[in-house]
Amino acid sequence: MTGSLADRLTEQPLEKMAAAGAMPPSIMQIPVAVQVVIGSTRLPLSRVAELGSGSVIALDQKLGSPAAILVNGKEVAQGELFVIEGEGNRLGIKLTSIAGQAGQPAA
Repeated sequence: MTGSLADRLTEQPLEKMAAAGAMPPSIMQIPVAVQVVIGSTRLPLSRVAELGSGSVIALDQKLGSPAAILVNGKEVAQGELFVIEGEGNRLGIKLTSIAGQAGQPAA
């Protein structure tokens, strides 16, 4: 296999690379930060300073819009939020598209 590790990571799923011996299996145990972004907005600092309990911030996404899934700050997928039944009404996300797969733009 040629190219840098970053090149290889974008060409093949990590699990396939680890199974093929292209990287040590221990690398699959490294924790990464996973974030789900449901929307964002920009506010002047003066507005942020006024925020308090009960304040409402309007986001740029509409209800039902896909949420972005970030791994170490890079968008890798999108998904739909849902309530996980029987788990104390915790939120979950169902993946609807993965960046870089057929028909999906690379993030």
